[in-house]
Amino acid sequence: MLRIIHTADWHLGKMLGELSREQEHQMFLDFLLSTIRNEQVDVLLIAGDVFDSANPPQSAVALYYNFLSRLHQQCNCQVIITAGNHDSPAHLEAPKELLKQLHVHVVGHLPENINDLLIPFPSAEDPRVIIAAVPFLRDRDLRSGQSGQSAADIQQALGRAIAACYQSAADNASAMGKNRSVLIAMGHLTVSGASSSDSERDIHIGGLGAVSADCFPPSFDYVALGHLHRPQRCGKHEHIRYAGSPLPLSFSEANDSKELRMLEIDALGRINQRCIVIPLPRILMQVKTNTTDVAKVLGKLAEKFHTLDDAILKPWLELLIDDPVPGDNMVEKIAELTREAPFSVIRILNSRSANPAEIGMENLNEDGAIDTLLNSPAHLFQLRLDQEENLSQQQKEAVILTFGHLLSIHQAE
Repeated sequence: MLRIIHTADWHLGKMLGELSREQEHQMFLDFLLSTIRNEQVDVLLIAGDVFDSANPPQSAVALYYNFLSRLHQQCNCQVIITAGNHDSPAHLEAPKELLKQLHVHVVGHLPENINDLLIPFPSAEDPRVIIAAVPFLRDRDLRSGQSGQSAADIQQALGRAIAACYQSAADNASAMGKNRSVLIAMGHLTVSGASSSDSERDIHIGGLGAVSADCFPPSFDYVALGHLHRPQRCGKHEHIRYAGSPLPLSFSEANDSKELRMLEIDALGRINQRCIVIPLPRILMQVKTNTTDVAKVLGKLAEKFHTLDDAILKPWLELLIDDPVPGDNMVEKIAELTREAPFSVIRILNSRSANPAEIGMENLNEDGAIDTLLNSPAHLFQLRLDQEENLSQQQKEAVILTFGHLLSIHQAE
């Protein structure tokens, strides 16, 4: 029996407003290491977005290397890592040759030779499993721009190029395989129809990078995806799956269950899937109330959270107020009500406002509620573009395409 764990979207270095998630990430990595050791896992697949930015803080880099070092010391497990749209391919691949000594394979860029994506396990002589480690595919990897192309033309060109990449990987993997090797593809992209949350920053704004599940050749026995943060299958395809992020990265994911995807492959090449639920080290919760009931609601939550296990970090709440009163200092009121509470209210929003930047209420952590150009450029660009009333839809699509291309170049540096 071979055991493989599929995970993705760690987003090491991610902040929630001005608050660090480092302690939560450390607890997740401890859980992952324990699971790999106890389950005797043979291969760990990380399908992109190891880091939250192309230039992660040193604390996030330290978490990454410390985990890989501990894994090598404690477990006989190979690791295959692909770059996501948040990662810098060059940054990930810089220690590539050194990491090979720790049985860690890193693929940041799409190589010229498709065979360089294929990783046989346990060896090239006995390839029971062949993994096509496809990283996030940037526009410049897939096509050459042509003047006069519409958004629909570009969408079709991207879709064809992505499908061609996976078909080539599948063909070469099949040729490499022996006695019905199991073929697994990795990917970091959006599959049409999958459910997203508001914490995903998509380079392909407007869905230009989305593909159909049909772009993955049927010869792949499993497709390990990253990019969307909710664990899910793609349509009716049980073998095409997003692992999801190990932590809720925004309050829109507060109610999501987080998981590792375990693949167990028997001697005949049959795959049994099961999920391993990740214990959340901190509860995120959205609470909707009004100015009349806010004290009572917060009091009931205090009673509930007083019984939490000591292993759980202090919960964070986002408070949505239905009827904020202009001039009312809600921040001071909430701070007083929660002074001794076993949770922290880290954000207060007007629930009737669609855009946090338009809310006339403060955040308990100053600017944490408002997206900045550094942490959500695509979202802010779209919001700004929506305000342009003199542009036609075709002009907006052209502007979106240009911005997406520039953002891709910037995040790859």
